[in-house]
Amino acid sequence: MKKIDPGVVITAIHQCTRKEHSGEARQDVFQKQIEITKAARGVSNTVYAWYGAPAKEVESILAHGFGGPSKVSASETYGVGVYLSPFGLPHLSAKFSEADDSGEKHIILCRVILGNVEKVVAGSQQHYPSSIDFDTGTDDPKNPKWYVVWPSVMNRHIIPECVVCFKSSINVSGQVRGSTHTKYSRDKLFSKLRSSLPPEKIKELAKLYDVYRVGKLTKDIFIRHMRSVVGDYVLLSAIREIRSSE
Repeated sequence: MKKIDPGVVITAIHQCTRKEHSGEARQDVFQKQIEITKAARGVSNTVYAWYGAPAKEVESILAHGFGGPSKVSASETYGVGVYLSPFGLPHLSAKFSEADDSGEKHIILCRVILGNVEKVVAGSQQHYPSSIDFDTGTDDPKNPKWYVVWPSVMNRHIIPECVVCFKSSINVSGQVRGSTHTKYSRDKLFSKLRSSLPPEKIKELAKLYDVYRVGKLTKDIFIRHMRSVVGDYVLLSAIREIRSSE
């Protein structure tokens, strides 16, 4: 994540324990699914991948499992399911996290049974395998940014291993930590972002911004969706440009 956000600070790493009966049951289900997938496909294709979410959702996942598909922007939709980024791309999932009251964000490192992975086209609303030959989806089988686990199998194919807590140099208010000029108007930030994005992203951001301005989105949801559309690297660059011009 430091390649995208050099100011990020890892504050804690919590190992997921499964001492309670429900945790042991989820572990057993996951292990059995590995065996089932291996028998059907020859290999289970189990990998480590990241899942980002607000603190309350992280807490719920650890206690009860995944409750539903990820909420992603239209420009990043590759089917309806749980979106996890590959082990080497934690920053992609980190943009779905939100700071808690202490300013910490959280991402979950999971083991994921991919089985046979199929390419899902951008904008697809697919929510199950296209045939019995596939188990999960991805944006690009050769160079994936996202693994997509279908809702019907999410708690059989995914199991959390640890939670990484961190503090980003970008917080939900669009501020750069450690700066003496940290508060920028959203109008100014929006104007700067428009000069850095392709037309389709500008259109999506403008639509999102209009919905926010009329009060149909809360600030936190607006920022979360904006980060999903824009990306943390572009957002951080825009904030730094505004800061340097003042």
